[in-house]
Amino acid sequence: MINLRIQEFAEAKSLSLEELSKLSSVPLQDIQSYTTIESLTEEIAANLRKIAAKLNVPVWELVKPVANREAFKLKILEMVEQKGLTLEELSKLSGLHLAFLAFYSTQSVCKRKLEDLESQHQHLTKIAKSLDCNIEDLREEAELPSTKLRFEELVQERGLTTDALSMLTELPHEFLDLITTQPLDISASVGETDKPPSRLLMKLQNAKGLCDIVPFLCHGHK
Repeated sequence: MINLRIQEFAEAKSLSLEELSKLSSVPLQDIQSYTTIESLTEEIAANLRKIAAKLNVPVWELVKPVANREAFKLKILEMVEQKGLTLEELSKLSGLHLAFLAFYSTQSVCKRKLEDLESQHQHLTKIAKSLDCNIEDLREEAELPSTKLRFEELVQERGLTTDALSMLTELPHEFLDLITTQPLDISASVGETDKPPSRLLMKLQNAKGLCDIVPFLCHGHK
């Protein structure tokens, strides 16, 4: 079973399915039937390529991610700004390490991980309490990015364990688990114009190679 997102992309382009049919030369009846398909045929694949070309998206983007790629994006930076706080101040209020706040502020987190792990729920509870809001106010629907870091390989190259790296960098073991298991948006940052959390960057810069391992924490900062 393959679920497609043609309607979603058409609406984003302010196109009706009728207009998309004319642009792509794919019959309207076929486009309407492509919400869900049992299996991919050469004919359907050819039609999807035509549709994707007119929507100006890679053809594989038309395929809806399976459930285990569903995620939440946390609106921490938006809420922090509304409260007139910094991430460092939120760290003190919540008792959470800055690394977690930088991660949660820039990365989508798998729904399953947030729901299954008690520690992640506790983190969200602390953040929401510090920002005087509900957890639901922080979360918005998202999808996981595609990049996954070669974290375990890089650690092994240095003859280290995750526990040892946690001790060396003073970064929580749970945080290192996050960047090991979660796909990352490496273009994200905690703000292009804001000064970075100094203590956090110092830890990253003092850890050999770690700044390269977690570029989303450093990207965009001088």
